[in-house]
Amino acid sequence: MVCWCGVSYAQVDLKVLGSLPPVLKETSGLAITKNGNLWTIVDGKYPVLYNLSLTGEVKKVIYLNHKNQDWEELTTDDTGNFYIGSFGNNKNDRRDLKIFKLPPPDSITENFLSCGVIRFHYADQKSFPPPPQNMNYDMEAMIHFNNHLYLFSKNRTRPFTGYTKMYRLPDAPGDYVAELADSVYLGHGTMLDTWVTGAALSPDKKTLLLLSHDKVWLFTCFTSDRFLKGKMTTLQLNNFSQKEGICFKTNTELYVTDELTHNILGGNLYMLTLPKNFGEVCK
Repeated sequence: MVCWCGVSYAQVDLKVLGSLPPVLKETSGLAITKNGNLWTIVDGKYPVLYNLSLTGEVKKVIYLNHKNQDWEELTTDDTGNFYIGSFGNNKNDRRDLKIFKLPPPDSITENFLSCGVIRFHYADQKSFPPPPQNMNYDMEAMIHFNNHLYLFSKNRTRPFTGYTKMYRLPDAPGDYVAELADSVYLGHGTMLDTWVTGAALSPDKKTLLLLSHDKVWLFTCFTSDRFLKGKMTTLQLNNFSQKEGICFKTNTELYVTDELTHNILGGNLYMLTLPKNFGEVCK
């Protein structure tokens, strides 16, 4: 039984659409073009953007003239530009954080593409690395909204606090200070239960989704970019795996990918469908 009056929702099934090939073993981001084409990246290997079929096969590749250093997220804006987050930061000591901006990939014909580069640092980080209780500068989640990029931290604090922080910076190439815009408490579980590994904003801009290994958090009923001030609903997924890629197909349907772990767990492309009465939540 569905209940939108609280902050949780019963288990939601992921439908497997297909297995990913070995080259995508470490898939770490997912985005969709206006033509409905899926694209993904991998973490720390080849500097390549991969076009996926809806059953998980690689259809096309674009080589980027940039080092793949902890590429962790992929998102798109309303005009179809793509953004690749080179901001993985497990040790919280990285000083060369970047986001690569490239034109809509469906129309790219070059063999090797050079991207615009957005360089940044976090306004509130003063030490590299910070003390264990402040280890909250790793990133794997990003969305685009109104000419800005929003980043959501993967919390590595010890002891674990359960908070993710949201940073904001412009979407144009340049050098910026990422502003700490907000934060939200996601729960009292362990890191693996509660840290954020991906994000997506619905086409109608009314739903923000944050991804973890076995759940997603939906934020609705917010105004402008006050995403984390909206209503939060937790959806428990039907399996645990290293999920790191997510994007909206429609306002209620999403694609999800996970890494292949120990050659037995994950390595798939999934479809996630939100509940039928989901649109009634703000009425």
